[in-house]
Amino acid sequence: MSIPIAFIICTEPGRLEGQSLMLAESIRKFCGELKNTPIYSFHPRVGEPILKQTQQAFEALQVIHQQIPINQEFHEYYLANKPLVCAYAEKNIDAEILVFLDSDKCFFSEPKEFLLPANCNVRVRPEYGQGIGSTGLQDPQEWYWQKLYEVLGVKREVFVDTPIGNKRIRGYWNSGLVAVRRSAGIFTTWKENFEKVMRLDITPPQGIYFVEQSVLSVTLCALEENVEHLPSNYSYPLPLHNRLSTELQIKHWDDIISIHYFNLFFYNDWNAQIKRLKKFNINSDKYRWLCQEVVRLNMPRVSVWHRYMLVVRRMEQKLKNFNLDINLSGWIEKMVKF
Repeated sequence: MSIPIAFIICTEPGRLEGQSLMLAESIRKFCGELKNTPIYSFHPRVGEPILKQTQQAFEALQVIHQQIPINQEFHEYYLANKPLVCAYAEKNIDAEILVFLDSDKCFFSEPKEFLLPANCNVRVRPEYGQGIGSTGLQDPQEWYWQKLYEVLGVKREVFVDTPIGNKRIRGYWNSGLVAVRRSAGIFTTWKENFEKVMRLDITPPQGIYFVEQSVLSVTLCALEENVEHLPSNYSYPLPLHNRLSTELQIKHWDDIISIHYFNLFFYNDWNAQIKRLKKFNINSDKYRWLCQEVVRLNMPRVSVWHRYMLVVRRMEQKLKNFNLDINLSGWIEKMVKF
């Protein structure tokens, strides 16, 4: 007999270990009637296993962790882990609903919206900003989406509004939190489409990084699924709080279901960064728990100079379009020990 719901995560050696542990801890502590939902962790590439202490902590949290070489063909592209692991889970985990979660998430309340109604096979969040998305025919990135539409057989156009800037763009959803009905086969189709696009070497203007996410989005359009959006307090993009449309900004920590924190806790100034969020009340026991976990798991590892270097590097990439080759980021990398 199948279980109602299961959570799927990827955990590989390094900082994902602490992130996955904090994610699992938050599920067990804050997710109400879903707190005992089975959590399946996958290490999908060949290499050194995760640390013994991480494995022991997983066991204490009743997280089922497996290292299986699911991602072999695209071993160098770590984001390929997502569609490949999701398809494997869809085939091998007997649950009515599967929820894939990026490890840089943390829950603070019961995610009741994961329990999909009968007329819905998928719930996701729109991508936060336009990024590689397209506003339509006049957009310089439109060619990429038209190519995906052609290759993957999209016949019906879908548009969404971005939480940042409220831009209307072609259906583009965030792949870090995806709840599906297993019987719909969405994850398997995502994998098949991803493999097809990768083998055809179709990449967005900014490079390979968002291929898996854009392919998921186009897959949902091609399947003509009734894509429902999770509320804005799910996978709340905490570091982007100040950039969100005003009506989507959450004012109090206790109103959050889950956060998406990206690289926030990777840097030593994480607490100061949170305190810079405008009109956001952090006076909560849940926030204090989060702070304790971040410290306990030794998550901050890098100087803020690393973040500045990445900003400079992005600027350098843009300047190359004007034939200006500047390597200030390389100098920063040599001078500062991260």
